[in-house]
Amino acid sequence: RYFDGIGGSGFFMRGPDEIDLSIPQTSAERAAAWLERQRTAIADRIMTRIGGSEGAIAAALITGIRAGIPEAANEALRVTGLYHVISISGLHMALVAGTLMVTVRSVAAMFPSFAVRHPVKKYAACTALLGTGFYLLASGGDVAAQRSFLMLAVMLVAVLFDRAALTMRNLAISALVIILISPHEVIGPSFQMSFAATAALIAAYGAWSARKRDRLSDGSPPPKTGI
Repeated sequence: RYFDGIGGSGFFMRGPDEIDLSIPQTSAERAAAWLERQRTAIADRIMTRIGGSEGAIAAALITGIRAGIPEAANEALRVTGLYHVISISGLHMALVAGTLMVTVRSVAAMFPSFAVRHPVKKYAACTALLGTGFYLLASGGDVAAQRSFLMLAVMLVAVLFDRAALTMRNLAISALVIILISPHEVIGPSFQMSFAATAALIAAYGAWSARKRDRLSDGSPPPKTGI
């Protein structure tokens, strides 16, 4: 209700009372409730199996539920400047997408006859797109996670249509989609820093690629790289 100007804060004098709803739930509400129960069950299982603050942090990294992290661990992460790692964002989405793509392409490489006859790269991109979409739902779909998923989705769709993934054009498309969905994010530091950092990385990669092409076209030996 941001643009309606509706907001407020307060506190409870006692615990909430459970009541029966006279209005039946819609299909979307039932699906959301089922997904939330699955998230909670996954988080509880992770915390039970691992235990301690490590289990709570692991549950937060996978499901986005941070309620079980002890305050001492929260404070330690804040003091060291690592608390942003707990928030599901670009790092986590990139790890999920990269792991899925590498796994699919590695498995396909074990079967050369299949790999040479099928667009394995597109299969991997499609798998990564579906996997990150599921991870977005499983992690609660925070704003940072939504923004990261949209950026990754644009790049993965570009791969499906035989276009370059890391381009300023794809970055601009991602920004436009986010602005259409959540225009108020433009003034937020998270939006600005994320896209500024991504733009810098793409620009640096483009400059390095152009320099390498120029050296090869001039007949100069390519720069040596360490193993």
